[in-house]
Amino acid sequence: MGDLAERSDEDIQAWSYEVITEKQLRRVKDLRQEECELRREYLNTAFTDLIIDLQDELNDLQQASLFGEENADERDRLHRRIDELKERKAIRLRELELMMKLSANLPEVITQAVVVPAPLVAVSIEKQPSPGFPMRRDEEVEAFAMNIAMRYERVRGWTPYDVSKDREHYDVRSDGPKGEKRFIEVKGRADSGDIVLTGPELDKLKQLGDRAWLYVVTFCKSERPRLRIIEDPIPKLNPEMLYRQVQFVVAESDWGAQGEEPDLGRTLEKTQ
Repeated sequence: MGDLAERSDEDIQAWSYEVITEKQLRRVKDLRQEECELRREYLNTAFTDLIIDLQDELNDLQQASLFGEENADERDRLHRRIDELKERKAIRLRELELMMKLSANLPEVITQAVVVPAPLVAVSIEKQPSPGFPMRRDEEVEAFAMNIAMRYERVRGWTPYDVSKDREHYDVRSDGPKGEKRFIEVKGRADSGDIVLTGPELDKLKQLGDRAWLYVVTFCKSERPRLRIIEDPIPKLNPEMLYRQVQFVVAESDWGAQGEEPDLGRTLEKTQ
């Protein structure tokens, strides 16, 4: 734009809006879109589960009424509760739509200054979750971690199924030879470090209780990956909110002190 000192406030505002504000608005919209999609998924799951449970109760009462049991008041209460939940769900979904309506005003010119950036030192490390910002998945690492978890289950003599695309809010269902079941959430790290659970994942693991397992695969990009398995993880861990009730971080010092670490070397040798 040349020498800003020679430009009018209107010129500076127009330039700032085009070069800075519009780009920032696009970034914020992308983050807001990701946040709203996660919240929408969580709301749909949470409200639907509650409504289904109440509907089951209502069906039982209606069946009982056919055999002469008087339960009209209780049936009315359940009807009102179901209608109330449906209305609350609709309101929350409308609020999400409003959250997506973003706009930007022209920036206000307060003063002018020349900023000279300091020299940067390049550092190559794996990023740890930063409070207030969503953590993004490394698809390559997650795929490797899933592969390790599935191979480990097969070596144990169980039959694992990849359900990560089925919106179950866990990654693997593993069936044991005597009818046992494990519902496994798999987390992978390129090296090691904190892990992140989404709100729906945390709720599902809590709901499954002692049938829930957390498998954390670390050093996924090395020749010696490691696996830690934790049964019924949520009561044993201390997830802290990372991003707006949508993502929760579990510190390495927390999950690393729970469960057990099987000999993964033998597992990999048996599945070569």
